[in-house]
Parts: sequence; C-alpha cells; structure tokens
Amino acid sequence: MNYTAIDFETGNAYYTSACSIGVSVFENNIPVRQYVRLIRPPDSVGAFHWYNIKIHGIRRSMLTDAPDFSTLWQQIKQDIDHHILVCHNAVFDTAVLRKCLEFYHIPLPHCQYICTVKVSQKLWPDLENHKLDTVSAALHIPLNHHEAGSDAHACGLILRHALEQSGCQSVEALARQLGIQLGQISPFGCLPCSSAKAK
Repeated sequence: MNYTAIDFETGNAYYTSACSIGVSVFENNIPVRQYVRLIRPPDSVGAFHWYNIKIHGIRRSMLTDAPDFSTLWQQIKQDIDHHILVCHNAVFDTAVLRKCLEFYHIPLPHCQYICTVKVSQKLWPDLENHKLDTVSAALHIPLNHHEAGSDAHACGLILRHALEQSGCQSVEALARQLGIQLGQISPFGCLPCSSAKAK
C-alpha cells in the first residue's frame, strides 16, 4: 500500500499562486518521508490576498529566496510521478498541481488520486462535517491546520485509518469497496473521483 499525500497552500484565487506544498510518502502503509517546501509563485499571479495570508501565514515577502515550481518539481517529482496521490479535497490540490505544471510547460505526471473527503463521507457518515480538522480530531490525528506539511501527513493518516478499518489491501480495493473511482490527472483537467455504479 504505497501512496503519497500532498497539500497545497495558495496566495490568492489563482491556482498558480501555490506558495507551499506538503508531501507525506507512505510505503507499505507506513510514513517514510515527510516534508514541506515553500514555493515562489510567478509575478503574474499578483499580490497575495489577505484572507489567504490569514489562513496560512505565508506572505509573498517570505518567498524571495524560495524556488519556483519548475525548480522544486525536480526535487519532488520522484514522490509524485507513478504514485497514487491522496488529498483532502482532491479537486483543489490536483488542480493546483496541474496548473503549476502547465504554467512551466512541464509534462503531467502519470498518477491517479483519491480524495479523503469522499472516503471519510463513506466510512464515517455521522461526523458533523468532513473537513480535515474534524476528521483528524475524530481519528485522534495531530494537526497543525493549514500548515501544508501537517495537512498532507494528516491526510495520509486518514487514508491509513480507512484502509485498516475496511480491511483493504490497496487503495484501489478501498475505492472499489466504497463505490468511488480513482481520479486521473490529465491534460483535459483532473478527472474527479466520482461515485461508481454498483455492478
């Protein structure tokens, strides 16, 4: 059961304003590598919005010496390409990944993804909501919310809980059991996880 959990923070409403990424790599369902990296967005995305700064605390002035995404990609590609990605609200995080890659004319990685919001809704339907902090608290997962490294790691641990509770031996098997389809990153957009029709 190998997968990589990721989480992005952005400076404003543009997906290409990604200013931080958290990555947590799981091998055989065990976290083996966890890190967070700052990202210097392109000038074209404009100023950071005050609300985004309020959420994650990252200001554009803090990113002067940070690498742009094209440089950072060379460091993190090995943990994403040909991996199953795990995201909490995968529509957002996979869109940020795709838009950043497309901005720098970098080929898209070969990977599928699963959304832990949808997994949580299926496995723990009685929770008040299925936000990352709510699910993490219910599963006793420590979380420094909106710090990308902590968010990514918590997301990976949520999936691990789901695999253990369901008795599934792979992410693909979990998706089948819950009746959802793995998403696919493609040049036409990130095809979302959706409900699979029962056979």
